[in-house]
Amino acid sequence: MAAIVSDDLEQWARKACAGLDVSLATRRTYLEALKSFFAWRRRITSPAATEPGIETQALQAYKAWLQAERSSNTVSTYLVALRRCFAALVAQGHLPANPVEAIKGPRRPRGHLRSDLSRQELRALLGAIKRDSPLGRRDFAMINLMVRGGLRLVEVQRANVDDIEEQQGRRILRIWGKGRATRDEFVVLTEPTEQAIAAYLETRGPLPASAPLFAGLGGSNWGRRLSRRTIRRRVTYYMEQTGVKRPRVSAHSLRHSFVTLAIEGGASILQAQTAARHRSIQTTLVYFHEHARLSDPVEDKIHI
Repeated sequence: MAAIVSDDLEQWARKACAGLDVSLATRRTYLEALKSFFAWRRRITSPAATEPGIETQALQAYKAWLQAERSSNTVSTYLVALRRCFAALVAQGHLPANPVEAIKGPRRPRGHLRSDLSRQELRALLGAIKRDSPLGRRDFAMINLMVRGGLRLVEVQRANVDDIEEQQGRRILRIWGKGRATRDEFVVLTEPTEQAIAAYLETRGPLPASAPLFAGLGGSNWGRRLSRRTIRRRVTYYMEQTGVKRPRVSAHSLRHSFVTLAIEGGASILQAQTAARHRSIQTTLVYFHEHARLSDPVEDKIHI
């Protein structure tokens, strides 16, 4: 087999990934994993080097780097992506063997790596957003939706104006969820959420139906869809302003808070799973387990 230089190998890997029978969202994730790996590889490899392939030892070093930089879930996802893409390269004859086969993914944590926020902290967070400007109204509508609807960052980013519909007398927001190719899920908009979104959209004037729900409001970013990075940064800004930001609290904590409050409010496990759009009920069970452990801890039953 002829040697393949690094740049060629990356291009072959991207083409192999593009040919996999997976959803568009999954393909994007796989391509992001390839981008991350080859960027890391270029940083540690001489630009003039040519190699017949990628050795398992290099993947072990990359895994160690990932574990220091990313969450366990991201490490697992990226290794699965590389395993699938390199398997396609082997099938096409571009690699003699799949170097990721011998690399085990990290054990997934049994509990959550992110903390949720209390009702008091959520009230303080929402109360800190000044709604006397278009930016404030946008941020309030966006964060209010994340708190009351449990949306992931990607779901907030992908939302369009015409995703808001009426079903059986209730306003809903169609969701293009994690790993989904279509908007096949929805969240019910409570009255406070609906009012906040309406007040924000008034500041933008007439919009085409396909316009992004949450968009930039200034300069060259006017009307452009917010990036996940920007959404995360805006949430973090208000968390820092109200003093609720701490090591295990992030933008994703708003989603955790939503599920926790639903359970505290009496939601069944099936209702919580449906509302949170968890693929596996095991994910939802973690919330119920943690709630039960804290509300009625066995440690309190030990009397000495």
